[in-house]
Amino acid sequence: MSQKKVALIELYDSHAEVLYSQLRFLLEGGYEVTLIVSAAHKNLVAAFDGDFQTQYVSIAQKRGLPLLQALWQIRSLILKSGIGTVIFNTAHSNPVRNFCLFPFPKSIRFFGVLHGVNKLQGSLSQRIISRRIPNYFLLADYMLEKALKVRHEGLRFCVFYPMFHPAFPQQVLVQRRPEELWIAMPGAVEFKRRDYLSLLEALIKMQVRPRLRFLLLGNARHPAGNGPELRQKLRAEGLEDLFLFFDHFLPDELLHSYLRECDAVMPLIHPINTDMGKYLENQISGAFPLAFAYRKPLLMHEYYQRYQDFRDTSIFYSFDKLPAILAALPKALAEHKKHDHYGREKWTFAFQAKHYCAYLKH
Repeated sequence: MSQKKVALIELYDSHAEVLYSQLRFLLEGGYEVTLIVSAAHKNLVAAFDGDFQTQYVSIAQKRGLPLLQALWQIRSLILKSGIGTVIFNTAHSNPVRNFCLFPFPKSIRFFGVLHGVNKLQGSLSQRIISRRIPNYFLLADYMLEKALKVRHEGLRFCVFYPMFHPAFPQQVLVQRRPEELWIAMPGAVEFKRRDYLSLLEALIKMQVRPRLRFLLLGNARHPAGNGPELRQKLRAEGLEDLFLFFDHFLPDELLHSYLRECDAVMPLIHPINTDMGKYLENQISGAFPLAFAYRKPLLMHEYYQRYQDFRDTSIFYSFDKLPAILAALPKALAEHKKHDHYGREKWTFAFQAKHYCAYLKH
């Protein structure tokens, strides 16, 4: 077994946006990589550059014996290929737990991305996983702060930022109106995940609005979402023209084209319910690394002012001051552009790759 041979594994149909950064780090570190991923990610993986092997799997619909057989085949591939380092891109849930119960040579080292620190608290499955995978990657420094506060005997942690993406080709976008600022809001339109209604209330209170357009970069017709309801509320207040909706899933090429052109990213995560609360310290919103990727300022609730990452990169607001912040946004963004808010070394590929690979060696 060679620890310079790595299996980077994603069994699920989600979290693919975290794969590319790790792949590039590993290749930069001289590792020989086999990417073992759900067949749902074929289109994305086709955009990945670099010299690596790919094995597609389909386990999402499998249960019982067929699932165990599929997992055993992955184990066999790892052993047959002489892979000495295994990294799970999603290191939780039952299929990963079942995989961790298989026997492996002691020479193989296991690592995994923990997408929610709360998994370490009270989850029997996670305790089983942690026996096999004691080395976790986290996706923000504030997640590490939380992880160190909970029970974590025998576990190690390292942070990396999944903020690197393939060079997706630029797509044709809607025409930007003169002097219009674009505020991106990535993700499907769901009230439980993003507080659109507080934004709506702030816009209603404004007597004079600057030229703003909010880009809802997700499927507004998602069956579990609230796109039609939000659109109806906006129409009733005469505000629909301030928002750009998409009634379909956005391909990566289109999503990243809009992100490159936007002026700021607004996650709309507020400390108002349990669904949003998990993003306050236990996990990240996908909007964060997307903003970091394109060096865009974040428009954030003042709760996040406690974290250095956001003090470096954000414009903050409270609920009561949001109308005033939006009114002054053109000036604030212009001022923001004058300074290199992503000047720290941690925001560079070289730093992230070196930090990531150093963790694999210790």
